[in-house]
Amino acid sequence: MSVLAAFFALSLQAVAQEAKAPLADLVGLTPSEVAARIGAAPEVGPADAVRIVDGGRTLDLYPVRRFWRRPVRDDEGCVTGFETGSADGDPAGRRQALLQRSGGLIVFEDGRLSGVYADPVPPPASPAQIPVTRRSLRALMEAPRPPSPMAVAPGRLPLSDGAAVLARLEPAAASGALVSLCQTIPPRTYRSDPGLDLIWGLIGLTVLPAVPFQRAEDARADREGGALLASVDAGADLGAPAEDWGGGVRGVRVYRDPADPTFAVIAVKLGSGADTAAKIGLLGVRGARVVWKAERDAADQTGIRALICRDASNRATDARPGCSGTGFLVP
Repeated sequence: MSVLAAFFALSLQAVAQEAKAPLADLVGLTPSEVAARIGAAPEVGPADAVRIVDGGRTLDLYPVRRFWRRPVRDDEGCVTGFETGSADGDPAGRRQALLQRSGGLIVFEDGRLSGVYADPVPPPASPAQIPVTRRSLRALMEAPRPPSPMAVAPGRLPLSDGAAVLARLEPAAASGALVSLCQTIPPRTYRSDPGLDLIWGLIGLTVLPAVPFQRAEDARADREGGALLASVDAGADLGAPAEDWGGGVRGVRVYRDPADPTFAVIAVKLGSGADTAAKIGLLGVRGARVVWKAERDAADQTGIRALICRDASNRATDARPGCSGTGFLVP
């Protein structure tokens, strides 16, 4: 179930089970300790983060999503986000506010939490901004995105200045807390629609023949791309120019920034796992030294994968190789 669907299901309930972790109490804790304090999935580690090794500092930038509270039952749903000030208000209003403030980064330096950064709250959409036709939906997709602090400027490759990214992030309110509201989700019944079942069956007939080939490609990408990524960590020396490092592995691309040609991003295709789209690993390289490393969910949830497919107006583009017409990167 999507977060949005869970939210609407939760809104039917009257009383929420609340878990609250003041941000001031989390400073200095390890990622595992933070996960335990909030109730997130255990076994958190650098693979869940963007790791930056720069200027003698080791920073792990985790998406806040990695620390969302995990439901403890199959019939439970949770909403996690930042909350400041009084917790007064009806449960539905609090859940909606948390949903709007659920993104950001939790940063650890040398393995200890050093800062929490919340994404800006987007302004409410006006009726004119809500797509109702194919044309208006396309216009929304092609519109400029808000600038991201993960790039020094729109259209530039992500994190080209390494640890200096911290100066562009907006700290969450020191008096705030990471709050989770969890509730029981009412059981839902499904009624079969013969017409829809037939349509989905026909779609399946067109897709099924390609499944073995897709699985084989996923397995190859995970095997070859995964081994390539595992061979190098942030702070390491590639021992070769970025263009030569991949050694002919299929699904590896190198991107350079004309405004900063000594910096490159290496993208490595991985298998899709439980998703329908391929995952990737990313390396930010200055000369032959790896400044940062991100893979799989961390590359997606921090937004750095999407930034490779942005132009100088911060629009999604297919100008760089591997980017789709909607600005989605697959090496």
